[in-house]
Amino acid sequence: TFASISTQASALSSSALQTGLRVPLFDLSSSPATSPATSPPASSPFERIDDVIMGGVSSSRFEPSAASASDHWTFSGILRNDGGGFCGWRTKAFETPLNANGFEGVYLKVRFTSDDEPEKRTYKLTVRDDQTRGEYVRQGMFRVPKATGNQFSTVLVPFSSLVAVRGPVINPNAPPFKKDTVFQIGMVISKFKIAASMETIEDFRDGPFSMDISEVGFYSEENVGDVSPSTFPVMSNTTKSSFGRSVLGPVFKLVFSEKSRRRRAALNVLVDRAEKKNGAKKGLGRAWLQSVSVSYRNRARSRGYLSAASTFARRLVADSVKFFLGKTLKLLVFYPIFATFKLVKLFKVKVLGKAPVPEMK
Repeated sequence: TFASISTQASALSSSALQTGLRVPLFDLSSSPATSPATSPPASSPFERIDDVIMGGVSSSRFEPSAASASDHWTFSGILRNDGGGFCGWRTKAFETPLNANGFEGVYLKVRFTSDDEPEKRTYKLTVRDDQTRGEYVRQGMFRVPKATGNQFSTVLVPFSSLVAVRGPVINPNAPPFKKDTVFQIGMVISKFKIAASMETIEDFRDGPFSMDISEVGFYSEENVGDVSPSTFPVMSNTTKSSFGRSVLGPVFKLVFSEKSRRRRAALNVLVDRAEKKNGAKKGLGRAWLQSVSVSYRNRARSRGYLSAASTFARRLVADSVKFFLGKTLKLLVFYPIFATFKLVKLFKVKVLGKAPVPEMK
């Protein structure tokens, strides 16, 4: 069966729980193998969080291994310095929070396989202790050792190492971490450290990466007594339907889809490269024309001029619609929302006297 949500811990005896223990929340060693050409099963409890959400062009996958005798999932992808520099995965939100009281932290069984320089990336465990889907989460950095044969290494991330962050920037005014309301768990591989400002590791290695993960759970090295998480992860799959969602949903999907964001990020990369090479900013319009012309020539050589002209026309219409819809949404929806947020933040700081949270640079 698809063993993404492990219930092994519920079968542990009291005697097994009275000393140091590992309670697996996600046992990935018994997941069925799938071809890397196919998407993960619809019941996958995980979702990706690549830097495309911030204008980057990195990409990743987290899915069952393609090996015939799979005993793990593989987190793999390509890290790009241009415009971003991170990839990650996280669980879908739990319907009921996990109670981690009595445990010291989260453990992962990992094996780094893409190269012998895992130290040239930053690894962060991510935990969310509230129901919001906002930018603020708890993160703790950890080290991934070099692979030794086919052996998995157990990485421990104490709850005491978690700090509140927005992106990679520390939020010093956040309330204490609540161990009894764990709503989400994930990890990030990145060029950014956790710091008071945007800091990167000096010898960051971009390009391909691959890491095998066989187990994720809670741990304790002390005598913790008879404890186990009060509930085990059950993902929330319910989606409330509404007029706004049914009407605006397709528009947002058209304008802000991952494919659209990646194309825009790639155009920004072309603009930056042209500026560095020629000393003058090219502009998105000229970058778009350059990318379209290259695509047109390639398609004309492979499929003929008629097919190339048809593809060019479709892309021109689609990109024009996206452009005007995006501008309209910004003016009528996003700008008013951002202005409201700023007014609320100003009211909290100036009138209520609350400490301001750090801004991302």
